[in-house]
Amino acid sequence: MRVGPLARLRTGVSYVLGRFGRRDPGTWVFGNQKGFRDNPRYLAEHVAHHHPDVEVWWIARREGEAAAARDAGLRAALRGTQEAAGVQRRAAAAFLSNGFQDLQPEHLGGAFVVDLRHGKGLKRVLLDMDDKRPTSWWRTPLAALQAWWIRRRLGRISLIVAPGEMARQMYLSAYGTDPSRVQILGSPRFDVIEGGDAFERASGGDLRARLGVHGDDYVVLWLPTWREAGDAAWLPRLDAQTLDGCLDGTRIVLLAKPHPFSDEAVYRERLPEGPRLRLLPEADVDANCLLRVADALVTDFSSAAFDFALLDRPLHFFVPDIDDYRGGKGLYEPLDTISGGSHHTDWPSLLAAVRDAAAGTDATGLANARRTLARGGLNAEPGSSERIYRVVASSIGLGPADD
Repeated sequence: MRVGPLARLRTGVSYVLGRFGRRDPGTWVFGNQKGFRDNPRYLAEHVAHHHPDVEVWWIARREGEAAAARDAGLRAALRGTQEAAGVQRRAAAAFLSNGFQDLQPEHLGGAFVVDLRHGKGLKRVLLDMDDKRPTSWWRTPLAALQAWWIRRRLGRISLIVAPGEMARQMYLSAYGTDPSRVQILGSPRFDVIEGGDAFERASGGDLRARLGVHGDDYVVLWLPTWREAGDAAWLPRLDAQTLDGCLDGTRIVLLAKPHPFSDEAVYRERLPEGPRLRLLPEADVDANCLLRVADALVTDFSSAAFDFALLDRPLHFFVPDIDDYRGGKGLYEPLDTISGGSHHTDWPSLLAAVRDAAAGTDATGLANARRTLARGGLNAEPGSSERIYRVVASSIGLGPADD
């Protein structure tokens, strides 16, 4: 939706005035335009459960989302209401992961804004995206103006949380910022993927049982990333005969979960659903909880590759459209950096690799995972959410964290 000049002016004035107001270090506000999920949710739940003196608020877009937040022990307000505006104007700390529209930026002037991000894979983001770079003489002024505007907005972020050293270096460039604003603290996702209380809160119990997966099934999770050109341009058709022929005699179950922005209709049209392959509705199951219970992962340039590498389980790369990314187009570095050249471009090749890894006759998948983990330089020490809490609490003068 386009925003008119008067609306932009009102937003700017409101933001500037907010810088002169008093903010409460004991009030923290969280949001995610994709719903009650991912890093903002995980961190909000951690703070609510382990630091009850902090008033934790979730800004929801729908009543169902607000109800889910309340059920998780958070306070919730609906975006666009006076209550939501008041909470955001009062909060000393504000958390987002997909950009300022996770919350209402006009109310965040003077707040300590934390960008938790939604993972970091190989694809370029923000100022580093290919469409932000000058490609000809007439685009140079336009690209420069666009970059200036993005850099100006990004300058309002106080802390950028990086999961590892690779991501930190990419963020320094993507945000056009100085090193002091980017800290390698891990990721709230890691707490879920590594198991424990964070996983139990997000998963709601025995996830494999709820998915109808048996104890001796070998679960392969497929998490493809979003393609800007659409899924019809890259997703190859898989017929039931090929699937059964490759996996016959195994206990392999393939769970496919498209990206939130993907065209699910394309997946349903091109994949044979049945006992061996199930397409999971995007909003039904938490992707990071699925990583925890999966025996192997299939992905591409996604941050899921780095997240899953923490578990030291087989990792397979499926990139039928790899030629579209040759020469580093759209990427910070070639996929070979983490795949070692062992990626797959067709279904028979991928399914054979999955079958061999499940049988323990091929260690290529484990080699991929270990190569990816090493390249990411991840802060894998347990307690990412608590580390983030302590840094933020100290930054806004809340005092030392509770033991």
